[in-house]
Amino acid sequence: MVWTTSDRAQRLPPDWEQRKVVVKRRARGRCQATTHARGCTGRGTQVDHIHAGDDHGLHNLQLLSEPCHKAKNAEEAAERNRARAQMRRRPPEAHPGQLTNSDDTTSERRRDA
Repeated sequence: MVWTTSDRAQRLPPDWEQRKVVVKRRARGRCQATTHARGCTGRGTQVDHIHAGDDHGLHNLQLLSEPCHKAKNAEEAAERNRARAQMRRRPPEAHPGQLTNSDDTTSERRRDA
């Protein structure tokens, strides 16, 4: 994985290599994905955080195959993008012909002028 624009490597704990060994041993080298991606051989090669963030506890680490890891990361990125897009959406505006007097701020401004 290329982390050219990420500070993730600096945020890993000093004993990260030992944690990876424990996770691989615990999984017996098998991919632990709940749903396997196309191309998964069942052999785990990459240690993944189950829940995104900086919780590096063994309870939050799993071993995934490369295809399953890529699929999981893609789904998480898509979910983040959907959430960001939802935040950017403006509420729908009523058609001018459907405005009620309380909705029509333009007529209120004209009366005040």
